Amino acid sequence: MTETVVEAKRRNRLNKQQLAVLAWLLKYRFSTGKQLAYAQGRSGHKGIQKKLQILEDQGFIAKRYDKSYRLAGRGAEYYLTPKGARALVAYIPDTNLHPNVMKALYKNKTVSDAFLMHCVGLVDVILKLQVLYGEKLRIYSSSEVRAYSYFPDWTPDLFLSYKAGSNVVYRAFLDIWDGSRPFFVSVRKMRNYITYAEEGDWNYDAGDYPAILAICATNHDQKKLNRQMKRVLSDASDADDTPCGTTTLERFNQATQATDKFWAYVSWSDDLRPMTLLGIVRKS
Repeated sequence: MTETVVEAKRRNRLNKQQLAVLAWLLKYRFSTGKQLAYAQGRSGHKGIQKKLQILEDQGFIAKRYDKSYRLAGRGAEYYLTPKGARALVAYIPDTNLHPNVMKALYKNKTVSDAFLMHCVGLVDVILKLQVLYGEKLRIYSSSEVRAYSYFPDWTPDLFLSYKAGSNVVYRAFLDIWDGSRPFFVSVRKMRNYITYAEEGDWNYDAGDYPAILAICATNHDQKKLNRQMKRVLSDASDADDTPCGTTTLERFNQATQATDKFWAYVSWSDDLRPMTLLGIVRKS
């Protein structure tokens, strides 16, 4: 029996929760079922699997999964399809869909495993940030900040906006150093941030230039990065105006509250100092 247009529209109708999944995948690109469940406030991921299967059957999302995943105990990673993005815009017209973001959707099926795991690891960081800082912290993905011309060409993994008072907002660039890119590339990115603070076109009407933050995979990586950052800051003319901080994934994941001092404040002239996020971004 041939399906009518009305029946097809009814079958493809999206509810609020389904749209939230599409919006999340547009923003952060890849996520596991467990991550998507937590993002929607669910304690477990079993309940969301059926909803994800429906979206997949309708062609709004797809997943990366093969036999090797089962052997490795690895869950499927879901991503938004171009059809899903178009549906999201149809339901929510003011959806921020930058042309480069749309192009990236066509590459999701073939991106490297290293990049995919970087995206999934980034979502773990996002979920932890939400637990630690709650509604005071707004998190923007690299795809979102591309819509603003005053950001550096090398956009951060995340852009953070921390509301410390009724009219007080602090901002930060945050990158995850997980080995998915060569060390020298990451150092060049940090150097670019500091150079941009001196020579770029940051829109100061939007606030002071953001702090520079990095979460490193290991203690060894953090020590290497701290040395490089001190060198870059020592060459900068306005180093004191660009606060920098680093931590490790282990210390970040062990934190239980916003007042935990698991960040190391990096200065060109001083020894490392343990600080809270707020302590670094407000240049304490």
